[in-house]
Amino acid sequence: MMTESLGNRSDHRECDRMLMPASIRIEASSLCQLKCVLCPRTRGETAPVIGNGVLKFDDFKRIIDLNPHIRKAELGNFGEVFLNRELPDILRYAYEKNVVTTIDEGANLNDASDDALESLVKYKTERVRCAIEGVTQQTYEKYRAGGILRKVIANIQKINTFKAKYQSATPALIFQFIPFSHNEHEMQQAELLAKMLKMEIVFKLNFDSNALPVQNREKIRRYIGYADRAEYLEKERRDYMRQLCHAMWLSPQINWDGKLLGCSRNIWSAYADHVFENDLTDCINNEKMTYARDMLMGLKPLREDMPCRNCRLYKSMLEYGNWITDSELHAYHTLS
Repeated sequence: MMTESLGNRSDHRECDRMLMPASIRIEASSLCQLKCVLCPRTRGETAPVIGNGVLKFDDFKRIIDLNPHIRKAELGNFGEVFLNRELPDILRYAYEKNVVTTIDEGANLNDASDDALESLVKYKTERVRCAIEGVTQQTYEKYRAGGILRKVIANIQKINTFKAKYQSATPALIFQFIPFSHNEHEMQQAELLAKMLKMEIVFKLNFDSNALPVQNREKIRRYIGYADRAEYLEKERRDYMRQLCHAMWLSPQINWDGKLLGCSRNIWSAYADHVFENDLTDCINNEKMTYARDMLMGLKPLREDMPCRNCRLYKSMLEYGNWITDSELHAYHTLS
């Protein structure tokens, strides 16, 4: 049941302004060589809208050239960034145009050319997050099906070698570990491995609390604060990944083929097609995107053509009335 009625509120003024974000999310590759157990791509959920393909360098160049206000670009989303053979050119051009790149949505780093790995360092990619759910091959491949842990470690070591060569602190390397029933016993070992690889370890809750659930719930609470996302929702009365909605204002998601998705969770329908060929500011401020932002702020009722209607982040807002506010957008933007 909604705990806050729809209507204008003083802290919801962001929606009244024309948006021209300095940051975008643009997927470099929706292809992936792994079959991770719970991944929407593995389950075929991304096929209708996301599709299979890679971002062309010419398209990336066009969107950067036509939008000089862009200062940051996240390159990950549903696929594996390093399967895009033009990644070194994309990183180089971003660097030349003073656009900071990140691969913080995650990568599996099973297959990456030396050129791509060197380019991360040479062109100062700020951050690379690598999903590693195990410290042994037997454990790792139970979730990252088709992956080979030794190849991942070898590629991380290559990045560190290039960082030493260029005397660079970037990219910051993140070791992401999602605890499941089959790998929770390796969490301490994962911390040690991360330290050996000069990585920061981040533990993250599984998005599906009912699939591969952890057994030692108290242990997970000690590491993350909550045993699973259902417990987080119950205690905090907001979704664990609610901040992803901020992208609708601060860093809109663009698919590899130019579809405007708005946020990284959207697999249902696009807000606009062919942003590479149209004015990006116009697309971000079109009627559909504007209405969706008003929905997320609790200013407009649910409309059936909105992708948000399918998303559990929006559903939790409907249930608890914890709408996005202008003040949190400002705070999140400042922290970013």
